[in-house]
Amino acid sequence: MEESLLSGLIDLKIEKILKVFIQNKEQLFHLKKISSQSKVPLTTTFSIIKKLARLDIIKISKIGKLKLYKLAENKKTSFLETILIKNE
Repeated sequence: MEESLLSGLIDLKIEKILKVFIQNKEQLFHLKKISSQSKVPLTTTFSIIKKLARLDIIKISKIGKLKLYKLAENKKTSFLETILIKNE
């Protein structure tokens, strides 16, 4: 029941992207790497990352024109981590 509830609440593509970050908490990612590791199309990855950044789940670091992404450290991400790891 938990699995169907979770998949009903969180889109599969969002879940795949979140799992990439949760499994590599300290790592900074470029958009293409997130896309390839999650197997989510690049344009979809970009829009999901923007949404997650607005929700303070993903932290964006800018180095010149390069943007790198990392999982934010807060209560939201801790909660998501608990749910997603339990669901595996």
